[in-house]
Amino acid sequence: MNIAMILAGGTDNRFQMSVPKQFVNVYNRPVIVYTLEAFQKHDEIDAIMVSCLDGWQEMVRAYAKQFNISKLKWIVSGGRDGQASARNGILVLKDECRGDDIVVLHDSIRPFVSEEIITDSLKVCRVHDMGVAAVRTMDTIMRTNDGMVGTESISRYSIIRIQTPQAYRMDRLWDIHEKAIEKGITGEVDTNSVISRLGEPVYFSKGSDLNMKINTVEDVEMFKALYKMRQEAEKEKA
Repeated sequence: MNIAMILAGGTDNRFQMSVPKQFVNVYNRPVIVYTLEAFQKHDEIDAIMVSCLDGWQEMVRAYAKQFNISKLKWIVSGGRDGQASARNGILVLKDECRGDDIVVLHDSIRPFVSEEIITDSLKVCRVHDMGVAAVRTMDTIMRTNDGMVGTESISRYSIIRIQTPQAYRMDRLWDIHEKAIEKGITGEVDTNSVISRLGEPVYFSKGSDLNMKINTVEDVEMFKALYKMRQEAEKEKA
């Protein structure tokens, strides 16, 4: 069984809108619904869990009914960060899944995730017990202490940008999070960061620059523009 765990537990005080990023309406549906639909439509995804911001669980349930997200099986409370939100979901899934089942962690605010990216994360996971979406950076990278002054140039060829989905075999995922608790590793933004702090390798799957993460009001506008372009392109093909 392949389960998508959608991480929707976060808030961001810098995001200048009246609702959390994952619940902002774009063309009459919230961002999280676009994300849920991507996994609903994927043939290899059997069930969906949402690790959700407290106070929004019933809204997610209502959205699932309204937009026919029939694969939604669990809604759990999110945590204070990505690591905690994932762990809350894992604690439920460990009693529901077999060790060789695959759990695909994905940010609710990456609504443009493609079928190809999800498929490749599953494919790599079957070989390496994990498949973490990643892309090379084309920009020049500099180290800075204050965001105002650069102190060191870093080769872009030694840098890779991590995205979601991040697929993990269930027994491997459970082991990672248990080791983290034992070693006092907390507060990480995602599971691959936990793995690197444990000193273990992270295996990459395909990412994409179009697999954007909505962090700002400007990102919402970018998503609207890209979505409209995609819809127009699909109409032309039809």
